[in-house]
Amino acid sequence: MAFNLKTVLSIFISVCLVSSHFANRCLCSIPTFFVNGGGFTPALGTWYGDPNGAGSGGACGWADDVRLPPFSSMIAAGNANIFLQGKGCGECYQIKCSREPYCSGNPITVTITDECPGACNDVPFHFDLSGAAFGAMANPGQADNLRNLGQVDIQFQRVPCNYGRTNIAFKIDAGTNPNWFATRIEFTEGDGGLRSVEIAPAGTQEFVPMNNIWGAVWVANIDSSFKGPYSFRLTSPINAVAVAINAVPMDYVPGQTYFSNVNF
Repeated sequence: MAFNLKTVLSIFISVCLVSSHFANRCLCSIPTFFVNGGGFTPALGTWYGDPNGAGSGGACGWADDVRLPPFSSMIAAGNANIFLQGKGCGECYQIKCSREPYCSGNPITVTITDECPGACNDVPFHFDLSGAAFGAMANPGQADNLRNLGQVDIQFQRVPCNYGRTNIAFKIDAGTNPNWFATRIEFTEGDGGLRSVEIAPAGTQEFVPMNNIWGAVWVANIDSSFKGPYSFRLTSPINAVAVAINAVPMDYVPGQTYFSNVNF
């Protein structure tokens, strides 16, 4: 698997170097190459937590929200080439396996909500799925048998995120105060990730940049004059823009989640 992957990458990089057409367009990095096309790619799949459990949103900041719709336990932790130091939080992938008689061969869709460190980086791409998501790859009646394997070769491809009627949500960090505002941003459709986030106080379109400190957590240093309700301007990695007007009320409560009326 590793040999074939290196061969494909070598050919791709060579084309990028010798062709001005591709040199102007491609970003010759592993994650971007596979995001932009090429169909399904080999990876290793494992699972963690309870057999029918939801996994975790820990490294992205979403904690137990992964149990609830629209994530609905269909999540995975990714190794370094998937998690991307937190920039991969919220990205969506189709994953399937074909090992008989366990796997159905039908793709499931998962969201990256956590990191799989350490030995997960022994292979180029490793998805550590929730128990529920791992079992969802199985043929009827084979979920437990598939999980009993512990690991299985899988195929994956990047896909747009689609959460139905769920709009972008802002979960206010418990440490937020009049001088420091922090929020975990959830359920971004389309590309799934965010290139930048800006915040504006009540009655103004003067947006102030926020900083992504880890995972899906964005923060801004403010002062007591910076009053809500707060609006947000979000830009995706492909430069799509969504503006959430008055998404967080003036009397917000740290720890609570507030839904906007927009999505990508």
